[in-house]
Amino acid sequence: MHMRKSTLVFVLCAGLTACESEAEREREQRREVQAKSSVAPDGSIHLTPGQVRTNNIQTSAAAEEDVAPGISVPGRVKPRAGGESGVFAPFAGRLVADAAQVPRPGSEVREGQLLGEVEQIFPASERLQIRATSIQLQTGIDQARQEVDLSQKELDRARQLYEGGAIPLKQLQTAEFNVRQAQSKLEGTEHSKAEYDAAAVQQSEQRRTAIRAPIAGTVVSVDLVGGQQVDPAKSLLTIVDTSTLWIELAVPESNLPQIRRTASAEISAPSNPGRIYTGRLVNVGATVDPQNRTVPVIFSVANGDKGLRLDMYVEGRIATGPPQKTTIVPASAVVSEQGISSVFVETEPGVFRRRIVTAGARQAGNIVILSGLKPGEKVVSLGAQALNSETLKSLIPAGEEGERR
Repeated sequence: MHMRKSTLVFVLCAGLTACESEAEREREQRREVQAKSSVAPDGSIHLTPGQVRTNNIQTSAAAEEDVAPGISVPGRVKPRAGGESGVFAPFAGRLVADAAQVPRPGSEVREGQLLGEVEQIFPASERLQIRATSIQLQTGIDQARQEVDLSQKELDRARQLYEGGAIPLKQLQTAEFNVRQAQSKLEGTEHSKAEYDAAAVQQSEQRRTAIRAPIAGTVVSVDLVGGQQVDPAKSLLTIVDTSTLWIELAVPESNLPQIRRTASAEISAPSNPGRIYTGRLVNVGATVDPQNRTVPVIFSVANGDKGLRLDMYVEGRIATGPPQKTTIVPASAVVSEQGISSVFVETEPGVFRRRIVTAGARQAGNIVILSGLKPGEKVVSLGAQALNSETLKSLIPAGEEGERR
């Protein structure tokens, strides 16, 4: 009996201990959630110096600069007029080219660089025609010789008759004239055949002509293999001069009055955001795209660093007025969600507050802030997305967060 009581007491104690341990674990989980949630009731985010370092949070002061108002529009990289050239064979034939001589797509070529040779070979039908004409000319020579022989015999007979007094002198002279005429015809026929045969020999021989690069630039397409049959209507290579390219910007027709006096634009590519190219106005299109109601506006850009590539997507910023004092922040400082832009302002060391702003155009890696921020205020320039995630996490109830763990 005493043993059963002792066992019962032990089981009850163990159960109480297990319950207390489970409750303690739940309290510990809540404390962990509360400790990790650094968002205060007023919405500000409080981080310790260690948390700032761990999350690599960096700040910079909003700057004030003279920035011209403008519009930002999308565009594409195109070859300039006269900066693209196809390479064609001068006549049909067989291509003669060393594999090491044929350039590859992306390689650079010089103007006049030898790319290969095309070898012209006359078809059998043309060679048969040449032979038939030669035989015809030879037949004419044979006939002319027969006429010479016949006229010579007539002359010999006329001389005998004249010496015998049977014919007058005039008839003898006629026979002599006929001989000279027949000989002249024979000589002419022989000369014509000799000239034709010489030309036919030269024409029927294989003729090679060099194929050279018409311009200097980058090879963008190649359809050139040694030994292939080529046609003068088919392009063998396409070369583009990429040192200067055209940027075709799609400007909404409603913005045309604003850019009427523009002469330049700032061009940037998302693939290389730190590089800004200066474009010089070439032409404003005369037609409107009926689909998106935009007008093509072309700018010429020097591409010495080869950072721009054909058909690359770019963004162009065209000034629409004189420079004005404007607040700017790094583009990485602006967080955009559902059409709302915001920045995280450091109100005191380690304390950050989300602030909604009105963002304007991009400006050389920065974004213009039209309202909501003053010059000199510190904003998070690196790590804004991490703070935004922390803000969103604070909207989840602590119990739900603990259950997810």
